Amino acid sequence: MKYSKSFNRYYVFMKRLLLVLFLFGSEALFAQTVNGKLVDQKGIGLAEMQLKLYSSPYNYSTNSDSYGSFTFNNITDVKEGSQLPTGYAVSNNFPNPFNPKTRIYITLPNSGNVRVEVFNILGQKVRDEVERTFSAGTNLIDLELNGLPNGMYLANINLDGRYSVTKKLMLLYGSQHLNTGSGSPSFQMNTSTLSISSMLDTKIDSLVITGAYIAKKVFMGLPNMVGSSLDLGNLVIDIPTTGMPCEGTPTITYGGKTYNTVQIGTQCWLKENLDIGSMILLNQDATNNSVIEKWCYNNDTSNCTKYGGLYQWNEVMQYVTTPGAQGICPSGWHIPTLEEYSTLALAVNNDGNTLKAIGQGTENGVGTNTSGFSALEAGWSSGPTLSTNTDFWSSTEYNSDNVYHMGLSYATNFIYLADNYKSKKFGFSVRCVKD
Repeated sequence: MKYSKSFNRYYVFMKRLLLVLFLFGSEALFAQTVNGKLVDQKGIGLAEMQLKLYSSPYNYSTNSDSYGSFTFNNITDVKEGSQLPTGYAVSNNFPNPFNPKTRIYITLPNSGNVRVEVFNILGQKVRDEVERTFSAGTNLIDLELNGLPNGMYLANINLDGRYSVTKKLMLLYGSQHLNTGSGSPSFQMNTSTLSISSMLDTKIDSLVITGAYIAKKVFMGLPNMVGSSLDLGNLVIDIPTTGMPCEGTPTITYGGKTYNTVQIGTQCWLKENLDIGSMILLNQDATNNSVIEKWCYNNDTSNCTKYGGLYQWNEVMQYVTTPGAQGICPSGWHIPTLEEYSTLALAVNNDGNTLKAIGQGTENGVGTNTSGFSALEAGWSSGPTLSTNTDFWSSTEYNSDNVYHMGLSYATNFIYLADNYKSKKFGFSVRCVKD
């Protein structure tokens, strides 16, 4: 029989390919991918998160892209595994390559069930599964792939529902046809074909996520991979809002200066001390003259730029006494009440160090700024130095002469609130909270 030149070239190529496959024996032939998307509780993609996928005995790493999407490549290779238990054996298919029928011999120590499924390299089932009950001893199963294209196929053989074996089949038209006689196999049974983690059923132990917004998030109970890829879809991670810019209002411009915002629990705060108005000297008092007046520590305007202004309470409130008044805050914001400071303290577990910027404080009062509040040791109008306690006015009066405020100590993690009041004439810092 004569063949065309193109067929002869193709046949030579396939023979060389088969030679390479057989030389490498159990080396990897196929790679799997796992993909998905990381989103927060609002469905927004989480960028630049670090992911580790554990599929025993290996682990794989990747990062999410700017949209939160991720892909793990080359997860599991189809390989020959460890030996089957004594009494079980599965032969390689014969002939191989074949056209279009091939045979596999199976030995069982006792009567049992055998199920065979055939897939292409994309993990798509190409033939109805074959399921039979065999007696103890050596049995055979013939597989026919008539009508399918040339190429590599995978036979997943399940023994008694306990052991899974993967065999590599090469269909090549023009190859040897199976002699359907039922005689004994003319080749040696191979007992080293157990594939506990085959390409057709790869178990994912866990997926671990770390990143700027979270310490660790672990996903367990993920589906096994069947075929060449697995799409995990959207994986939702609840991102703590504390320390993040306020949604929809990451910054605000007021009086020619831009302030950052920070979400702490249910509250939205300015991240910097207020610095608005004209400087007066420390030996002068602010007056109700329609001009916002501030003190700068040590009469130095650069201190106002860095630490914010120091204000007398009446000026802060713009000469009203209503708790929660806007005062000198921008529109839509107000001077915090004592109750709102208490809410802030509860949100940070009453740990003042979480409210202080990195580099602030000493001894037991070193700032961690895990809240993002970024408090600085701004001092106060009668304080000896900047590196001392910092105080913030509330809008809640104690009496006609004194007002509650929030104080942070430079040497402890205390948050001073209860019975913490000062004269309205002092100059303290101002933080605004969103209405």
